[in-house]
Formats: sequence, C-alpha cells, structure tokens
Amino acid sequence: MSVKRFMAAAPVFLACLAASGCMVTSSKYEIKTREADTLRDAFAAVSKEKTVLESRNEALNKQLADQKEAVASLSARVRNQEEELRRTSEELAAARKNYEGTRITREQFINELLEKEKATGKRIQELNGKAQACELSLESVRKEAAVREAELAGLRRSVLDPDECEAMKRERDILVGRVERLTGERRQEDKRRDERLAALAESIRKISAEVVLTPLGPAMSVHIPDKVLLAKGKTSLSEAGREIVAELGKAAGEFPSSSVLLSAGGKGLAEEIRDYLVGGSKIPPGRIHFKPGDRERSAELTLLVP
Repeated sequence: MSVKRFMAAAPVFLACLAASGCMVTSSKYEIKTREADTLRDAFAAVSKEKTVLESRNEALNKQLADQKEAVASLSARVRNQEEELRRTSEELAAARKNYEGTRITREQFINELLEKEKATGKRIQELNGKAQACELSLESVRKEAAVREAELAGLRRSVLDPDECEAMKRERDILVGRVERLTGERRQEDKRRDERLAALAESIRKISAEVVLTPLGPAMSVHIPDKVLLAKGKTSLSEAGREIVAELGKAAGEFPSSSVLLSAGGKGLAEEIRDYLVGGSKIPPGRIHFKPGDRERSAELTLLVP
C-alpha cells in the first residue's frame, strides 16, 4: 500500500473510530504504561525533594562560612585595637621617662603629664568604646552563628538520618526496578510484535509474491490485487485470498490490542472478508473497520498493533 493510499484511508479510519467508540479495550500494556508513568513521577518527586534538601544544605553551609569569616574579621580588629592600646601605653611610659630626665620645673612637668594623661585617657576611652562595640557585635554574630549551627544540625539530621536515607534508597531501588521491569517487558512486546509482523510478511510472500506488503512501524499494510484476491471468473474470495486473510487474522488474534482496517472494492466483497476474519480467525467485530470501495476489486488490509 502506498503512502498516498494510507493517507486517503486515514480519515475513514478516524471516522470509524468515532462511530464505534474506543478501538482498543483496556489492555495489560495500558495498565503497565500508567503504572510506569506513576512510578516515574514518584521517582522524579523523590529525586526533586532530595535535590532541594541538598541545595538548602549547601546554602546554609555557605552562610555559616560567611558568618565564621565575619567573626574572624572582628576578632582580628579587636586584636589590632589591643595592640594599638599597648603601643600607646608604651609610648606613655617612654614619655614619662623622658620627662623625668629633663630640666623642667615641677609645675610644668605636672601640667604636661596631666595633658598627656588627659589625651591618653580620652584615647583609652575611645578604644574601650570601640572594643565594647566590637564585643557586642561579636556576641551578636556568635548568637546568630549558634542559631545557624542549630538549623544546619537539624537539616543534617533530617537529610543524613541513616534510617530515613536507607528507606529512601530502598524506595528508589524499588521504583528503579519497577521501571526497568516495565521497560524490559515493553521491549519484549515490541520485539515480539516486530518478529510476528516479519513472520506474517514471510508467510504471505510464500502464498503469493504479487501481494504488496508495506511495513509502517507498529502496523503492516497488505495490498491484495484482484487476480490474487478473487477466484477466476467469480466475485468471491479465491483460495489464496482466504489463506492471506487467514494469516493476517491469525496474527491479529495474537495481540489483544490489535485491530484491522479493511478497504475493498464492493460492499459484498468487503463484508465477505470481514465475515471471514470474524468467523475463521475469531477476531471481535469491534476490532475490524472496513470501507467498501466502488471501482477497484482489490483489497487493502492494515494490521495495527500499538
């Protein structure tokens, strides 16, 4: 069957589907497909939740590292202020020694010392104020770091809890196993369908080499010319035509989800082929959709195995 003929028959096939309801009843394949989708969604949700927890853990670790850097910076500033205070005290001691060795009056010496003491006291007050501010800031940072540590510890317990992780791993392994099993079963079904369609094509070629076979993925189109389909000088099926129809019907009966699209010249011929498929090959009538033609006496049968 040519692509042009297949495209011409497609609207008729869709109209037949709309008139007769669902072409294919619920099957084991559809159930397993829905189960695989459900399991895949569950597995994706578990993986997504795990990814979100890992992202939160990384963000909290980064925030904690930043807080630790801030604490280290403040501690360094406090040490610098203490070092500056020590140097000032040493300068003051050196100045006192210098003044004790100079020839100045007692009053001048006392005045200078008082001025130095005032300046030093002011400087010490400034440094003390800065140190207290640093201590307060450091205490605040320590409290915030403790809170972050507690949050991080809680997250680690929730993420790294051995029982919970083990349960999640078991659930993940079960889901992966089910998906692999369903995928393997689907591959086996596809392989069995392809092998059966190949065997069908070989059987039909043995009956008649003039039959045109067109593989269409999960389907196969069989075009039977009139000289093979009909008995000589008659309008009924020939022996070769019956054998070809029987082979196709037998292959269709092996797949619960299969269906046959039939197009034949003349209503009587189409009904005869349909009745032969239903009666001889035991195919349910609901899985056979036919369209009688007006001009050609040949027949086209398309076996669909989704």
